Amino acid sequence: MVVKAIIDHPVADWVYRRANERLSGRALSCAVNARNHLVRAQRIADEGISNTIAYFCATHATEEAVAAFITSAKEHGYRKLAGKVNIRDHAQKAVVAAYVQIIAGYAQDMKLAVAHHSESDDVIARVHIGYADKVYPLGLRLFSFNENGGDPSPEAAFEAFSSLFPSTDEMVERVHKRANFRDQALYAGDEGGPALTRKQLDEGLREHTFLTLGLIWAAMDVTGHTNQEPFVVQTLGAISSVINIVRPPKVCKHCGK
Repeated sequence: MVVKAIIDHPVADWVYRRANERLSGRALSCAVNARNHLVRAQRIADEGISNTIAYFCATHATEEAVAAFITSAKEHGYRKLAGKVNIRDHAQKAVVAAYVQIIAGYAQDMKLAVAHHSESDDVIARVHIGYADKVYPLGLRLFSFNENGGDPSPEAAFEAFSSLFPSTDEMVERVHKRANFRDQALYAGDEGGPALTRKQLDEGLREHTFLTLGLIWAAMDVTGHTNQEPFVVQTLGAISSVINIVRPPKVCKHCGK
């Protein structure tokens, strides 16, 4: 019960409750649909119907959570940057998911821990800084992906992201691989039909449940931003730069524009 163990956790419950309170319109609909697809993924897996369909539902949950975040960001002060992401384009949503996955790994390396504080009904983040643990209310304002704290620009965030890959080609290949998994999970190829072991499925369900939960939390968090937070600007700007490589603007073959 990989998904259930995560979504029933007090932190996850808090995220979904706050999302229902603070999101509206398409952002809320996408967040609700994302959670529903996680539940469906677990049910399909547990009933032994199909590992690949279960994983498809999990990847779709992440894509819906991406749409919730991008839509919420557009509505709460980040329209110019968030508007560069086409939430109907699988490859572009895969860029967002891949970037969030990298940030999650970075947070794990920093030993970030979160817990629900029942008395205040809030989520607290604990970060190890120097020789001591610091505790703060969880919020996007706590983060910066740039190694160089003196340069908070989106360009620096893009450089930080791209430096994790041996080359630009490998970065683009990874994004395309994530974007194309839906097809690989559903359609047969020259070597036969797709097949996931239960172990592979459980690993995928765990990954996508955490990604989905994190994106819904981010969608909810931006609703409280009175000013643009540097981390969100960094991340959306860097995502836009990656999208320009993965999905370069189309050029008219007649006029060249």
